Amino acid sequence: MTLDESVDGLSKFESDGINFYMDPALAEFLAERGNINVDYVDHGGQTGYTIKVGDSETCGGCTGC
Repeated sequence: MTLDESVDGLSKFESDGINFYMDPALAEFLAERGNINVDYVDHGGQTGYTIKVGDSETCGGCTGC
């Protein structure tokens, strides 16, 4: 993630007061898979970002750090 990249050709989104930019094709691809949740965790010696796409409880969504 960087703050000084060009945003030409990207779509602007807002969630909970945070603005971000994403490739429109990627946004459409992810929207077809359900909600996207990005969270920062600091738990049990593990720190970093967790990304959940879709309902991981029922459809096998993916997660990562």
